[in-house]
Amino acid sequence: MKLLVQSDDYAISPAVARGILYGIENGIIRNTGMFMNMPWSVECGKLIMPYLDKIALGIDLNLTTGTPLTKPDLIPSLVQDNGAFHTSNESRTLDAKAENQEHAVLEEVILELENQIKRFVELFGRKPDYVHPHAYATPAIIHAESELAKAYGIPFSLDVFHKIFKLETTLPKMEWYLKPATPENQLKSSLKTYILMHSEELLKKDYSLIVGHMGFVDHNLMKLSSYNLYRISDLEAVTSPEIVKWVEDNQIELISYRNL
Repeated sequence: MKLLVQSDDYAISPAVARGILYGIENGIIRNTGMFMNMPWSVECGKLIMPYLDKIALGIDLNLTTGTPLTKPDLIPSLVQDNGAFHTSNESRTLDAKAENQEHAVLEEVILELENQIKRFVELFGRKPDYVHPHAYATPAIIHAESELAKAYGIPFSLDVFHKIFKLETTLPKMEWYLKPATPENQLKSSLKTYILMHSEELLKKDYSLIVGHMGFVDHNLMKLSSYNLYRISDLEAVTSPEIVKWVEDNQIELISYRNL
């Protein structure tokens, strides 16, 4: 069986970035998508450069966290009065009030997302290995992201999920996450238990997929994301001796987007 393990949100905070690096060094992470608009993106980009021969590094196309790369007055539908992105919850609330159920102006979406791709190319001297939606993605935004990926000749994660992994939902379901995302539920959520309980189901496929949010936690993350403590639970799973042994014992091939 070939297994693609993807950790979203590299560089959403410095601690998350370092946690993902730990998961690459000591565990089974072989794919991660980067936030290009954060104040520490360049620093985190330098940290991951020694690992680029081992993993696929993509972009998580971000319209909800931090401030945009585009001047806020050019993308008014995407930002608050202070210039920061609307949060995912705010965007969904605005959608509910919008006449066509989508408040974001697509031309503004494309402008910002293309600037994120360009920033990646500037930093790394090459295109990302894949692009992936983050948090808030309406059908129109997903279509725009897919078209952007085609225009740049970059794999779009959702197209890969549906074609290679036969995913039937729009996005992967992280079924091990207990909801609501209270601190207690996040700490009780166990990707390790999920993998071991679903081992037979995962192993019978030619290609299996695990998408999570691995990382360490810092104050920046607590301010930016409600998915915070899930990350240390996910990281514990993909670096645990039990899961590393499960991969070895079952002769699982860990793959990246570059293998597909």
